[in-house]
Amino acid sequence: LGKKCFFLSITPIPIPSQTRTFVAPAQTRTEDIMTEDYKPKSVLITGAAGFIASNVAIRLVKNHPNVMFVILDKLDYCANLKNLDPVKECKNFEFVKGDILSTDLLNLLVKQYQIDTIYHFAAQTHVDNSFGNSLTFTRNNVLGTHTLLECWRANQDLVKRFIHVSTDEVYGENKEPEENSSEKTNKAMGGVEFDESKSMLLPTNPYAASKAAAELLVQSYKHSFKIPAIITRGNNVYGPRQYPEKLIPKFIYRMERKQKLCVHGKGSPRRSYLYVEDAAAAYETVLFKGKIGEIYNVGTKDEISVLEVTKAIIAAYGLKEEEEKWIEFVADRHFNDQRYYISVQKLEDLGWTPKMTFAEGIKKTIDWYKKNEKHWAEEDIAGALVPHPRRPLDLH
Repeated sequence: LGKKCFFLSITPIPIPSQTRTFVAPAQTRTEDIMTEDYKPKSVLITGAAGFIASNVAIRLVKNHPNVMFVILDKLDYCANLKNLDPVKECKNFEFVKGDILSTDLLNLLVKQYQIDTIYHFAAQTHVDNSFGNSLTFTRNNVLGTHTLLECWRANQDLVKRFIHVSTDEVYGENKEPEENSSEKTNKAMGGVEFDESKSMLLPTNPYAASKAAAELLVQSYKHSFKIPAIITRGNNVYGPRQYPEKLIPKFIYRMERKQKLCVHGKGSPRRSYLYVEDAAAAYETVLFKGKIGEIYNVGTKDEISVLEVTKAIIAAYGLKEEEEKWIEFVADRHFNDQRYYISVQKLEDLGWTPKMTFAEGIKKTIDWYKKNEKHWAEEDIAGALVPHPRRPLDLH
């Protein structure tokens, strides 16, 4: 990333006596910028060389040139510096390579850049990996979040907002409504909607459990230390820059290689898939309009099964008449939640709604991967394209 990127050691670093000052431009872009309630000046975004957070960072850096955005990412296997190419020369952007587990590094960045907002995306997120590598999920997702919370506690005179990005998987899977139940239901979808304020956290896999544990730490800091926190819980997201261990980019890569699409079990689990540009707009809304103490579900009301996603990708390649030839059913996960259906009313009340249809989003996603076939080196993705990818155990 040239002059807009620097790398810091995760060993203790003395805080310099002089800090870099970011001077906001006199004029700011007005197009596509919402009326801002909260006005941050310097935002630390963790994990923003990854998929969702890189798209969020690109949107924020471009839309808000009067705000400084500092990106912290350790560049794990699924991250990619190329994800941030669209903003690498922007004056309100800095990239720092480092680990959220380094207290010294976090404190240095907060003081050096006068960080007033922490937007915490960094996490291990792939469910398949968590079945064989669960300790890494605890270390990164739970201890990493705890380290950031302690950073806030040591710098609460500077940091005025802490936004923790979680997942809808903390709810567990939707249950069918009981007769005469007062729970909020969606009859068209045939189940109980997960509501931010009423639904229990009942995670069913190690990944989701680590995210639920991280959330509980944030909640405890709200009660014990009055941290000005917001929590988000997101649906599945797809689109450009997603590492191909996840369903949609994996299947695009396999189609490009003339390989069959490996469907877990019968492909019956249903998911809501939110296009990443809509997701980025949602997280922008939360940053500027979210209310301290609130939890916001981020997603779409439209659901589609894994098998239907598979067929949609095959159809997008013009091979609908040959779909049986392209589908291979493989062993299911140890446990596979059948559906997560969440209420997004609270986020919509802030003025956000998704705009991209699934059909158009799939087309745009396929086009992006075709144009960016060298975005990842072949050796970096080969292990992700198998039916059940597993990362080696990492306890360092």
